[in-house]
Amino acid sequence: MNSPGQKIAGALILADDSAHWVVAGLRQLDRLALSLDEYSVAAKRQGPVPVCVLWRPAPPETAARLPHHPRLTHLSCTEDLGRFIAEMPADAAILVLDTHLVLQRGSLASALERSGPWLVARAAELPSMVAEKNLRPPLREEGAPWYYLHQAAEIPEGEKHLLGGTAKSQDGMISRHVNRPVSRALSRRLMRTRLRPNQLTVMLTALPLAGSLFLLRGGYLGFALGAVFFQLHSALDGCDGEIARVKYQDSAGGRKLDGLCDRFSTLLYAVALGLGLFRHPGVGEVMRWVYPLEGILAALLIGISETWLTRISLDEYAETSAGPANLYPQFVKEERHHFNEGDHLKLLAIKNSGLLFLGKGAASLFSELTKRDVFNFGFMLLALCGWPQWILHILAVSAGAIAIFAVKDLLSPALDPKRVL
Repeated sequence: MNSPGQKIAGALILADDSAHWVVAGLRQLDRLALSLDEYSVAAKRQGPVPVCVLWRPAPPETAARLPHHPRLTHLSCTEDLGRFIAEMPADAAILVLDTHLVLQRGSLASALERSGPWLVARAAELPSMVAEKNLRPPLREEGAPWYYLHQAAEIPEGEKHLLGGTAKSQDGMISRHVNRPVSRALSRRLMRTRLRPNQLTVMLTALPLAGSLFLLRGGYLGFALGAVFFQLHSALDGCDGEIARVKYQDSAGGRKLDGLCDRFSTLLYAVALGLGLFRHPGVGEVMRWVYPLEGILAALLIGISETWLTRISLDEYAETSAGPANLYPQFVKEERHHFNEGDHLKLLAIKNSGLLFLGKGAASLFSELTKRDVFNFGFMLLALCGWPQWILHILAVSAGAIAIFAVKDLLSPALDPKRVL
């Protein structure tokens, strides 16, 4: 009956008490419906997807019997199985799910390419299947994008599985191996609360603010603790995105707010470190004044460049800044999924530095080593080794290189007429 990759005409959701289990802040019935809605949007279906919710046994009268969530815009839900079947062609492919199933965000399309705890049946077969309870037994599979809850006590494991699907292709090596385990540990607790991702984004800015106060103190302890706080912010910065994805609360405004807070953190780091080095004992009289100027200049150059470039989306920037036919447009096309929204400066550097003439691998390595998570972790190591001045020098050199690349782009006689600079 299952035929991976076939087009789904509708869905039958078998609901029981598990429909009201709350997993990561969402009722199971609503979570399944949201997965179907997202699948419909990705498939660019015309019109809503018919969905029938079949209760066995019937829920309490006070319980919501149909999915309800502000994001459910591409489903047409009913409890009338007879009407649902009558409105379907006899050979229509119907996806049969049940409310014990926990699906990772955006995984339904790929999940249907393999066997799992669901059925894809013809509409004409549904009455006999329901009467005979001829349904696929629950399965578990290592590494699969789903988890089957046999009982309510397994909900914490289901939530852990959901968070396992929040990693991004843009994650750097520090994010994958250091930051994600830390952020997910906190996210597992916060996602059960009413705290919204945008509220958490703002609250987490307390970490770089505290870090800057330590940096301003100067001295080994001040620099070390300050760098640790900035690294902690880098690690926990993934919490808002993780919670947003598992609770279907992600938005363009949230991503923009997260980018602004990240930028604020970077600029604060440069200025506070420069002023802290000004107060650091043992610094010569000349360098005492160079450090704060270096920090302020680096912050200004990075802030102006990022504000100017990020006024449009990264996809639009990548397209309009491609320039003449060369290695860069092909690189952007193949590697776009490895860049975060806000990585405009990185693309600017790759385009103008000549790295691509050394090969795509060199540009990819540069992209990996210049991710924000790698920078923050490296800065913490430098501070712990007693070399905080090198953090400032790296920020200043990076800011200067960005300014040079921006000027080069402005003055290039072969600029694409659609360029954004």
